Amino acid sequence: MTRAAERPATMKSDQEEPEQNQDEIWQEQVEGETPDSSTTQALNLAHRVTEKFPDLVTRYKSYAGPAAIVSSALMALAGVAVARRLRRGQNAEEILDQITSEEIERAASVSSRQNRVWRMVKRIALRRYGSGDASPGDASSAD
Repeated sequence: MTRAAERPATMKSDQEEPEQNQDEIWQEQVEGETPDSSTTQALNLAHRVTEKFPDLVTRYKSYAGPAAIVSSALMALAGVAVARRLRRGQNAEEILDQITSEEIERAASVSSRQNRVWRMVKRIALRRYGSGDASPGDASSAD
């Protein structure tokens, strides 16, 4: 089982580490393939988006011992929602201003993908058979 960065289970307020040391802890234990720059940008933006919606964070909160952490499911949903907007050409500030918690929760829905496939099928049919009046059977009998 993988574990989070090694740190004491409980820390007193006078023992808290500076922010710089906390970043170093996570940097030291990097394993696996490092993400490219666009993926890193999307993940950082997903974290910023989740900070914008504290009610969403509380719904998706997980508890690992005495520490409460944001669920990886929420980060995955936020990452998908952010990546969709980045692919449309929006910049980070627009995404932060316009994204909603409902959009994040609906990011896992497949209906948009199914609609995209059907739109593509309709476009192909229009190219092959002309306007919507013709059907595949009509094309072969038009000799």
